[in-house]
Amino acid sequence: MGSRLFGDRPVPAAVSVVEPSVSRWYAHRARVVGSVAAAVSGVVGAVVASQLVSSTSTVARVALALVLGAMVAAVFGVTTAVVVRVWPVLRAVWWWSLELAAVGLLLTAWWLLDTYVSAWLAAGVLATTAVACVVLRRVRRWLTAWGWCVIVRHRLRVTFAEVIRAASKGKARPITLPFILLARPTPAGERVWVWLRPGLDLADLDGGTGRMAVACWAGEVRVCRASTRYAALVRVDIARRDPLQRLVSSPLAREFAGVGIWPAESAAGVPVSGLDLDDVPEPAVDPRGRR
Repeated sequence: MGSRLFGDRPVPAAVSVVEPSVSRWYAHRARVVGSVAAAVSGVVGAVVASQLVSSTSTVARVALALVLGAMVAAVFGVTTAVVVRVWPVLRAVWWWSLELAAVGLLLTAWWLLDTYVSAWLAAGVLATTAVACVVLRRVRRWLTAWGWCVIVRHRLRVTFAEVIRAASKGKARPITLPFILLARPTPAGERVWVWLRPGLDLADLDGGTGRMAVACWAGEVRVCRASTRYAALVRVDIARRDPLQRLVSSPLAREFAGVGIWPAESAAGVPVSGLDLDDVPEPAVDPRGRR
Protein backbone atom coordinates (compact mmCIF):
# COMPACT_ATOMS: atom_id res chain seq x y z
CA MET A 1 0.00 0.00 0.00
CA GLY A 2 1.19 3.48 -0.80
CA SER A 3 0.73 6.76 0.99
CA ARG A 4 -2.67 7.97 2.07
CA LEU A 5 -4.72 10.18 -0.20
CA PHE A 6 -5.54 13.41 1.69
CA GLY A 7 -4.75 11.54 4.89
CA ASP A 8 -7.88 9.35 5.02
CA ARG A 9 -7.79 6.66 2.34
CA PRO A 10 -4.78 4.52 1.44
CA VAL A 11 -3.75 4.54 -2.19
CA PRO A 12 -2.57 1.24 -3.72
CA ALA A 13 1.00 1.28 -4.92
CA ALA A 14 0.13 -0.37 -8.25
CA VAL A 15 -3.00 -0.79 -10.31
CA SER A 16 -3.28 -4.06 -12.23
CA VAL A 17 -5.10 -4.35 -15.54
CA VAL A 18 -6.11 -7.94 -14.75
CA GLU A 19 -7.14 -9.10 -11.29
CA PRO A 20 -4.78 -11.68 -9.69
CA SER A 21 -7.47 -14.38 -9.42
CA VAL A 22 -8.38 -14.01 -13.08
CA SER A 23 -4.69 -13.97 -14.05
CA ARG A 24 -4.00 -17.24 -12.18
CA TRP A 25 -7.04 -18.89 -13.72
CA TYR A 26 -5.94 -17.88 -17.23
CA ALA A 27 -2.39 -19.14 -16.53
CA HIS A 28 -3.76 -22.57 -15.53
CA ARG A 29 -6.05 -22.58 -18.55
CA ALA A 30 -3.16 -21.64 -20.85
CA ARG A 31 -1.14 -24.64 -19.64
CA VAL A 32 -4.03 -27.04 -20.13
CA VAL A 33 -5.07 -25.72 -23.54
CA GLY A 34 -1.46 -25.53 -24.73
CA SER A 35 -0.78 -29.12 -23.71
CA VAL A 36 -3.92 -30.42 -25.44
CA ALA A 37 -3.21 -28.41 -28.60
CA ALA A 38 0.40 -29.65 -28.67
CA ALA A 39 -0.63 -33.29 -28.27
CA VAL A 40 -3.33 -33.17 -30.95
CA SER A 41 -1.30 -31.16 -33.46
CA GLY A 42 1.77 -33.33 -32.86
CA VAL A 43 -0.10 -36.55 -33.62
CA VAL A 44 -1.77 -35.09 -36.70
CA GLY A 45 1.52 -33.59 -37.90
CA ALA A 46 3.38 -36.87 -37.45
CA VAL A 47 0.74 -38.82 -39.38
CA VAL A 48 0.70 -36.31 -42.24
CA ALA A 49 4.49 -36.12 -42.31
CA SER A 50 4.80 -39.90 -42.48
CA GLN A 51 2.77 -39.86 -45.68
CA LEU A 52 4.73 -37.00 -47.24
CA VAL A 53 8.26 -38.04 -46.34
CA SER A 54 9.79 -40.26 -49.00
CA SER A 55 12.43 -42.60 -47.65
CA THR A 56 13.44 -46.16 -48.37
CA SER A 57 14.08 -46.94 -44.73
CA THR A 58 11.08 -47.31 -42.45
CA VAL A 59 13.07 -46.28 -39.39
CA ALA A 60 14.23 -43.04 -41.03
CA ARG A 61 10.72 -42.31 -42.21
CA VAL A 62 9.27 -42.76 -38.74
CA ALA A 63 12.06 -40.67 -37.19
CA LEU A 64 11.50 -37.78 -39.61
CA ALA A 65 7.75 -37.97 -39.03
CA LEU A 66 8.26 -37.81 -35.26
CA VAL A 67 10.64 -34.85 -35.58
CA LEU A 68 8.25 -32.92 -37.80
CA GLY A 69 5.32 -33.79 -35.52
CA ALA A 70 7.26 -32.51 -32.50
CA MET A 71 8.02 -29.25 -34.32
CA VAL A 72 4.34 -28.79 -35.24
CA ALA A 73 3.30 -29.61 -31.67
CA ALA A 74 5.74 -27.07 -30.25
CA VAL A 75 4.57 -24.30 -32.59
CA PHE A 76 0.84 -24.90 -32.11
CA GLY A 77 1.11 -25.56 -28.38
CA VAL A 78 3.13 -22.45 -27.61
CA THR A 79 1.00 -20.25 -29.86
CA THR A 80 -2.26 -21.45 -28.31
CA ALA A 81 -0.92 -21.11 -24.77
CA VAL A 82 0.33 -17.58 -25.41
CA VAL A 83 -2.98 -16.49 -26.92
CA VAL A 84 -4.96 -17.89 -24.00
CA ARG A 85 -2.53 -16.42 -21.45
CA VAL A 86 -2.57 -12.88 -22.86
CA TRP A 87 -6.28 -12.91 -23.68
CA PRO A 88 -7.16 -10.56 -20.76
CA VAL A 89 -4.62 -8.07 -22.10
CA LEU A 90 -5.96 -8.42 -25.64
CA ARG A 91 -9.45 -7.80 -24.27
CA ALA A 92 -8.21 -4.62 -22.58
CA VAL A 93 -6.69 -3.52 -25.88
CA TRP A 94 -10.09 -4.12 -27.53
CA TRP A 95 -11.72 -1.93 -24.88
CA TRP A 96 -9.45 0.94 -25.90
CA SER A 97 -9.35 0.10 -29.61
CA LEU A 98 -11.26 3.21 -30.72
CA GLU A 99 -9.02 5.54 -28.74
CA LEU A 100 -5.90 3.78 -30.00
CA ALA A 101 -7.18 3.98 -33.58
CA ALA A 102 -7.92 7.71 -33.21
CA VAL A 103 -4.45 8.41 -31.80
CA GLY A 104 -2.86 6.34 -34.54
CA LEU A 105 -4.84 8.22 -37.20
CA LEU A 106 -3.76 11.59 -35.80
CA LEU A 107 -0.11 10.54 -35.62
CA THR A 108 -0.26 9.16 -39.17
CA ALA A 109 -1.84 12.38 -40.47
CA TRP A 110 0.80 14.47 -38.70
CA TRP A 111 3.60 12.27 -40.09
CA LEU A 112 2.27 12.51 -43.65
CA LEU A 113 1.82 16.28 -43.45
CA ASP A 114 5.22 16.78 -41.86
CA THR A 115 6.81 14.66 -44.58
CA TYR A 116 5.41 16.53 -47.58
CA VAL A 117 4.86 20.05 -46.21
CA SER A 118 6.45 22.27 -43.60
CA ALA A 119 5.76 21.88 -39.89
CA TRP A 120 3.89 25.21 -39.68
CA LEU A 121 1.61 24.28 -42.57
CA ALA A 122 0.94 20.85 -41.04
CA ALA A 123 0.03 22.45 -37.72
CA GLY A 124 -2.23 24.91 -39.53
CA VAL A 125 -4.05 22.13 -41.38
CA LEU A 126 -4.65 20.16 -38.19
CA ALA A 127 -5.78 23.30 -36.32
CA THR A 128 -8.18 24.24 -39.14
CA THR A 129 -9.62 20.72 -39.13
CA ALA A 130 -10.13 20.85 -35.35
CA VAL A 131 -11.87 24.25 -35.58
CA ALA A 132 -14.10 23.00 -38.40
CA CYS A 133 -15.12 20.00 -36.29
CA VAL A 134 -16.20 22.38 -33.53
CA VAL A 135 -17.85 25.08 -35.66
CA LEU A 136 -19.73 22.99 -38.21
CA ARG A 137 -22.93 21.83 -36.53
CA ARG A 138 -23.43 18.64 -38.52
CA VAL A 139 -19.86 17.49 -37.98
CA ARG A 140 -19.96 18.44 -34.29
CA ARG A 141 -23.16 16.48 -33.70
CA TRP A 142 -21.74 13.48 -35.56
CA LEU A 143 -18.56 13.51 -33.47
CA THR A 144 -20.53 14.00 -30.26
CA ALA A 145 -22.80 11.04 -31.04
CA TRP A 146 -19.86 8.72 -31.70
CA GLY A 147 -18.01 10.13 -28.70
CA TRP A 148 -20.90 9.06 -26.48
CA CYS A 149 -20.61 5.57 -27.98
CA VAL A 150 -16.97 5.43 -26.85
CA ILE A 151 -17.88 6.67 -23.35
CA VAL A 152 -20.80 4.24 -23.03
CA ARG A 153 -18.61 1.23 -23.81
CA HIS A 154 -16.34 2.06 -20.88
CA ARG A 155 -19.20 2.89 -18.53
CA LEU A 156 -20.94 -0.39 -19.30
CA ARG A 157 -17.70 -2.27 -18.71
CA VAL A 158 -17.40 -0.71 -15.25
CA THR A 159 -21.01 -1.62 -14.44
CA PHE A 160 -20.58 -5.19 -15.68
CA ALA A 161 -17.48 -5.57 -13.51
CA GLU A 162 -19.39 -4.54 -10.39
CA VAL A 163 -22.42 -6.74 -11.14
CA ILE A 164 -20.44 -9.83 -12.08
CA ARG A 165 -17.92 -9.46 -9.27
CA ALA A 166 -20.80 -9.66 -6.81
CA ALA A 167 -22.26 -12.67 -8.64
CA SER A 168 -18.96 -14.61 -8.73
CA LYS A 169 -18.16 -14.43 -5.01
CA GLY A 170 -17.48 -17.85 -3.50
CA LYS A 171 -17.04 -19.55 -6.89
CA ALA A 172 -13.86 -21.41 -7.80
CA ARG A 173 -14.00 -20.35 -11.44
CA PRO A 174 -14.19 -16.59 -11.95
CA ILE A 175 -16.97 -15.42 -14.24
CA THR A 176 -15.45 -13.32 -16.99
CA LEU A 177 -16.94 -10.05 -18.15
CA PRO A 178 -19.28 -9.88 -21.14
CA PHE A 179 -17.57 -9.04 -24.40
CA ILE A 180 -18.68 -5.60 -25.59
CA LEU A 181 -18.79 -5.82 -29.37
CA LEU A 182 -19.98 -2.67 -31.11
CA ALA A 183 -21.83 0.53 -30.33
CA ARG A 184 -23.59 3.00 -32.58
CA PRO A 185 -25.65 6.16 -32.02
CA THR A 186 -29.45 6.17 -32.22
CA PRO A 187 -31.98 9.05 -32.18
CA ALA A 188 -32.64 8.33 -28.49
CA GLY A 189 -29.07 7.63 -27.39
CA GLU A 190 -26.83 4.67 -28.10
CA ARG A 191 -27.17 0.98 -28.92
CA VAL A 192 -24.54 -1.51 -27.79
CA TRP A 193 -24.20 -5.18 -28.70
CA VAL A 194 -22.81 -7.46 -25.99
CA TRP A 195 -21.74 -11.11 -26.12
CA LEU A 196 -22.34 -12.94 -22.85
CA ARG A 197 -19.66 -15.32 -21.64
CA PRO A 198 -20.41 -18.77 -20.10
CA GLY A 199 -21.98 -18.48 -16.68
CA LEU A 200 -24.11 -15.42 -17.52
CA ASP A 201 -27.59 -14.99 -18.89
CA LEU A 202 -29.95 -12.15 -19.76
CA ALA A 203 -31.44 -12.08 -16.26
CA ASP A 204 -28.06 -11.13 -14.75
CA LEU A 205 -27.99 -7.94 -16.80
CA ASP A 206 -31.71 -7.22 -16.75
CA GLY A 207 -31.62 -6.74 -13.00
CA GLY A 208 -28.92 -4.09 -13.26
CA THR A 209 -30.48 -1.75 -15.81
CA GLY A 210 -30.93 0.94 -13.16
CA ARG A 211 -27.22 0.85 -12.32
CA MET A 212 -26.38 0.93 -16.02
CA ALA A 213 -28.51 4.04 -16.50
CA VAL A 214 -26.78 5.75 -13.57
CA ALA A 215 -23.31 4.77 -14.82
CA CYS A 216 -24.02 5.92 -18.39
CA TRP A 217 -25.62 9.22 -17.27
CA ALA A 218 -28.80 8.22 -19.10
CA GLY A 219 -32.49 8.25 -18.29
CA GLU A 220 -33.26 4.62 -19.09
CA VAL A 221 -31.53 1.43 -20.20
CA ARG A 222 -33.26 -1.54 -21.82
CA VAL A 223 -31.65 -4.95 -22.30
CA CYS A 224 -33.05 -7.54 -24.71
CA ARG A 225 -31.92 -10.39 -26.92
CA ALA A 226 -30.44 -9.34 -30.24
CA SER A 227 -30.70 -12.74 -31.93
CA THR A 228 -33.21 -15.55 -31.91
CA ARG A 229 -30.47 -18.06 -32.68
CA TYR A 230 -27.79 -17.04 -30.19
CA ALA A 231 -28.89 -16.37 -26.62
CA ALA A 232 -25.47 -14.92 -25.80
CA LEU A 233 -25.93 -11.97 -28.16
CA VAL A 234 -27.63 -9.18 -26.19
CA ARG A 235 -28.58 -5.65 -27.18
CA VAL A 236 -28.38 -2.75 -24.73
CA ASP A 237 -30.43 0.33 -25.67
CA ILE A 238 -29.47 3.49 -23.82
CA ALA A 239 -32.03 6.31 -23.89
CA ARG A 240 -30.83 9.74 -22.79
CA ARG A 241 -33.39 11.87 -24.68
CA ASP A 242 -36.85 11.58 -26.23
CA PRO A 243 -36.60 12.06 -30.02
CA LEU A 244 -40.38 12.64 -30.29
CA GLN A 245 -40.29 15.83 -28.25
CA ARG A 246 -39.07 17.78 -31.23
CA LEU A 247 -40.95 18.41 -34.49
CA VAL A 248 -40.62 15.28 -36.60
CA SER A 249 -40.81 15.72 -40.36
CA SER A 250 -42.98 13.10 -42.02
CA PRO A 251 -43.22 12.31 -45.75
CA LEU A 252 -46.97 11.68 -45.35
CA ALA A 253 -47.69 15.40 -45.59
CA ARG A 254 -46.47 15.45 -49.19
CA GLU A 255 -48.72 12.52 -50.08
CA PHE A 256 -51.87 14.50 -49.15
CA ALA A 257 -50.77 17.82 -50.66
CA GLY A 258 -53.41 17.79 -53.43
CA VAL A 259 -56.27 16.22 -51.47
CA GLY A 260 -59.22 18.53 -50.76
CA ILE A 261 -60.61 19.22 -47.31
CA TRP A 262 -64.01 18.01 -46.18
CA PRO A 263 -66.61 20.73 -46.46
CA ALA A 264 -67.49 22.56 -43.29
CA GLU A 265 -71.10 21.53 -43.37
CA SER A 266 -70.06 17.86 -43.36
CA ALA A 267 -68.10 18.35 -40.16
CA ALA A 268 -71.06 20.14 -38.58
CA GLY A 269 -73.14 17.00 -38.47
CA VAL A 270 -75.02 17.15 -41.79
CA PRO A 271 -75.04 13.65 -43.33
CA VAL A 272 -73.12 13.31 -46.54
CA SER A 273 -74.94 11.48 -49.36
CA GLY A 274 -73.67 9.98 -52.56
CA LEU A 275 -71.35 7.43 -50.94
CA ASP A 276 -71.43 4.03 -52.58
CA LEU A 277 -71.11 1.96 -49.39
CA ASP A 278 -72.88 -1.37 -48.96
CA ASP A 279 -73.04 -1.17 -45.17
CA VAL A 280 -74.29 2.42 -45.02
CA PRO A 281 -77.82 2.89 -46.37
CA GLU A 282 -78.65 6.03 -48.28
CA PRO A 283 -81.07 8.43 -46.50
CA ALA A 284 -84.57 8.57 -47.94
CA VAL A 285 -85.16 11.71 -50.01
CA ASP A 286 -88.61 13.33 -50.16
CA PRO A 287 -89.67 14.34 -53.74
CA ARG A 288 -90.86 17.66 -52.29
CA GLY A 289 -87.29 18.36 -51.08
CA ARG A 290 -87.78 17.39 -47.44
CA ARG A 291 -86.08 14.50 -45.68
